[in-house]
This record gives sequence, structure tokens and C-alpha cells, in this order.
Amino acid sequence: MKYILYCRKSSEDKGKQILSLESQINEMKKLASNLDLEIVKIYTESKSAKKPDNRPIFTEMIKYIKRHKKENLGILCWKIDRLSRNPIDSAIIQWFLQQDKIKIIQTIDRQYLPSDNVLLFNVESGMANQYILDLSKNVKRGILTKLEKGGWPNLAPLGYLNDGKGGMIIDKERAGYIKKIFTLYNSGNMSVKEIADILFKQGFRSRGGNKYHKSKIHKILSNSFYCGIMVKNEKKYLGNYKPLISKKLFDSVQNVLNKKAHTKKQKLYFTYRGVLKCDTCGCVLTATKKKGKHIYYYCTNGKGKCDEHKTYLKEKDVSKEMAKMFDNVVINERLVEMCYQANKKKLGKTDEYLEQAKQSIQNSIIKAESRQGRLLNLYLDSNLTKEVYDQKNIKLNNEIIQLKKDLDELKQQKNQNNEITLERIKNIFLYPIKAKKEFKERKNGKQEIIVKTLLWNAQLKNKKIANLSFKEPYLRLSKIKNKSDFSSVRRGRDSNPRDPLRPNTLAGCPFQPLRHLSILNIHFTPLRRDRDSNPGNPLRLNGFQDRPIQPLWHPSTLM
Repeated sequence: MKYILYCRKSSEDKGKQILSLESQINEMKKLASNLDLEIVKIYTESKSAKKPDNRPIFTEMIKYIKRHKKENLGILCWKIDRLSRNPIDSAIIQWFLQQDKIKIIQTIDRQYLPSDNVLLFNVESGMANQYILDLSKNVKRGILTKLEKGGWPNLAPLGYLNDGKGGMIIDKERAGYIKKIFTLYNSGNMSVKEIADILFKQGFRSRGGNKYHKSKIHKILSNSFYCGIMVKNEKKYLGNYKPLISKKLFDSVQNVLNKKAHTKKQKLYFTYRGVLKCDTCGCVLTATKKKGKHIYYYCTNGKGKCDEHKTYLKEKDVSKEMAKMFDNVVINERLVEMCYQANKKKLGKTDEYLEQAKQSIQNSIIKAESRQGRLLNLYLDSNLTKEVYDQKNIKLNNEIIQLKKDLDELKQQKNQNNEITLERIKNIFLYPIKAKKEFKERKNGKQEIIVKTLLWNAQLKNKKIANLSFKEPYLRLSKIKNKSDFSSVRRGRDSNPRDPLRPNTLAGCPFQPLRHLSILNIHFTPLRRDRDSNPGNPLRLNGFQDRPIQPLWHPSTLM
């Protein structure tokens, strides 16, 4: 009788094996020596046996047995579960045993013979298979429990490190790069490839010193893990680790990503494309490049009744005309700072708006959890299929996680929101001053961003600016006649000037006041007026009903 020695160790569980491959070989050789058994072949591998066709060495052993089926062959192994943990491979071994292709299977504590009751072999191989099934369930249960507690069950993503205790800490070496990736891309001025190139020059490399290419940068930008929301199997969970960025910044980056994904790339770049209009006929001016370097703008004469299309404007002449827009919106910087400091002292500590917003989110969470409960009842009553239930349940769960994250950030803003709001208003006033300097430098892309931030369009006639249509809030600034004296600001037609220019909440921003005014986002949503029965307050903004602060241009700040 000749024996084949088969030793296996699972590659998925290196630290928890009872015996190593070397130990299995040594123990089985001692057994063979004690029982006077001849070993003609030794097979070893480090592979999991939970799936069939996953072990090339096992397959090679089966082929060897088939080739030498006329010989008296037996198998030596530590335990029967070393041979197989799945029903397919177990069936092959059992069939070979019943067909006398294998004369005996010798383990460390017993023998399996062709004449034995097959029930015993089936029970032991079934127990080995059941162990794998139970292990899989336990592992999945453990992963789910950890996710629900806010932990991450896998290797920490770039920017974090596993602390060896089941948690994560911030990777101080790389966290700064991750933050910079989001900040640079959120500006809308840089592509993913450009960010990858810049950060590589600044030392952002893998552990092996290699460059992170644009695919990796794009993956980072799309990963909500960095704002505190973990995603596993399309389901979201709130993390208990420290986020590298705010959810507001992450949402803003997703908007930029979506816009770029649906934007058709232009073959030629023109700074003022889509901004200039003909004052005579109202048609948009188009642009052309001559001799490969000279750019000209002209009216398309789409209505067929305009002579302006015969006139061409050089881009440098258009830039000179467009520079005049700053005369309408630049406010004295010293006066802005004075108003800012005066209002800063008046800031109150209470914020009824945030309390209302907090209550609104909490109500939304309660409603979503209630819908989740009703959904479960429908499923238990067999009114929904499992597929529909799972789909709807994941959607509701993700909605609840998003709301809870918004609520957490709102709580953090509670004691600092007034000052943040005032700071953003200050930035609105200072932006034209900064933009004027950058406009004159004529850096690539800067002029276009500045123009599209301040203006809806500019109307030209006889190669000169005829009219400028400013976006909010710069439209309000353009109407101030004396830019060095805020007392010239008038309330318009309101006959009751007791509370001039009282700001209210911005429509469409229920949880993040003045978010759309952030200079970092560049794009501004037009401010909408209340549907008030008294429309005489031209600068009244929606929502902030009882805010304790006054706008920077309030005349009282000068007293």
C-alpha cells in the first residue's frame, strides 16, 4: 500500500491555524513511521477549501489518483476537513473511496475504508462544510455590528491608519494631501490629472514611492468616507472617526464632478464665451481665432436686422471694457473692515434659526424611520417582495444617515454660525477687490471665472460696454452710488425705515445659511424676494426672520 500525504492550510486565516504546513508534515510522517506506511507523494498548499476548483494542488492530486487507479493508493491527512470543506470536493473523495480508487484515508485519529458506512463520512464532511457556512455568517454579523457602531472593518483608506486595536487614526503624513485634493478640485479650476501632477511634485506618493494617478484621485473625490459617511454594499453608515473634510465640501465636490462629467469639451477656449451680448439686437456674441493666436468677438446677427456683426472686437479690447465693471461693485476696503468689526461685537449667542433647522432635521429623521417601520410591516405581511423591500430599505437607511450627518454638522455650527455668516458677508464685499487685481493679471481661466461670478451678461454697442447685468448680491452693490459712504444706501420705496435692510434666510438653503454666497463655490444662486404683502424692501432676503445681526452695509455700523 502506497500513501499520498496531503497537507493544507487556509490562506485566509494565517494567524489562527492549529498547525502549520511543516507541523502537519512532521506529525503525519511520525504517524506513517509508527504504522509502517510508505509515503510516495507529498502535496502541500495554502488555499481555502470552502469553494470547489480553488485548489490547484488538490486538483493535481486527483489527477494523479486517476492516472494510478490500478495501484493501491491511500491518502494521509491531518483531519478530513483538510481534504475538503465543500460538498463538491467531498463527493469526489467519497466517490473515489467507494470505487476503490482510494483504498484508505488515514487521519491522525482514525481510518476511512470503502467498506465503512458512508453515513459517517458524509456526517464528518458535512460538519466541515457547515463550519464554513457558520464562519461566513459570523464574520458577516461581526462586520455589520462594527459598521453599525461606526467602525470600519477593512483596511483604512488613504489618509487614515489602522491603530491595531480595531480602530483608525489620521495619517498625519497624508491627511493634508487628501484635504488639498478636495479643496483644489472644489475650486473648479483644475482637472483631476492636474491635481495628481501638482501633488506628486509636492511629495504625495504611495508607500513604494510611486505616483497616484488620476484614477486614484477621482476615487478619493468620490469617497464619502472622508466626510464621515461609510458605504458598504451600497448601504451608508455613520463613522465614529474624525472626518478629514466637512460634508458641505464633499457635496460641493460631487456637484463639480457631475458638472464636468456632463460637460462637452470645447475644442477652442474663449474667455468671454456666452457672456457678451449685442445691445442692438440682443443676440449673443460669438468668437473666432485668426492666424492661430488673435481672438475676435462679433455679433451673430441671428435675427438678421443688426449691423453690429460687421464689427469685430479684439479680445484685449473686450478685456479693457470688462475691467470697468469693477467700478460698480468695489467698496472701500477700510469701510468694509470697520463695518465687520462693529457687527462682530453685536453678535448674539442665540440662534433661533439653527434651532428651527435642527428641529426640522430631527422631524425628517423621525418621518424616515417611521416609513422604514411601515415598510417592514408591509414586507412581514407579504405585501412586498424581498427584492423591493431591500431596495426601499437601503434607500431609506441612506436618507437617515445623510440626515444624521447634517444634524451633527448643524450642532457643531450652532455656537459659531453667526460669526461664520458675518465672515461670508464680509468676503462678498471683499471679493470684487481681490478679483480686480486677479483680472488685471490675466492668468489662464481667472478672467472667465471672475466675469461669470459677477455677471449674467454684458451688452456691447459700438465696441463699448452699454450695460452690465450683475448677479446677486453684486447687483445690490452696483446700485450704491457713493462706494465710500454706506449711508448713501437707501431702502427704496419703503416708507418705514425703522429696520433697514434686515436680512432673512436664503430660500433653498434650509440648513446651511449663505452657503451659496461662499466665494469658494464661485457659483451664486440669485437671491429671491419674499412674497411679502409689502414689497418695498428691495434688499430683504428670505428666511432669517429674527436674526440678531445686521448686514455690513447697515448705516448704524458707522455710528
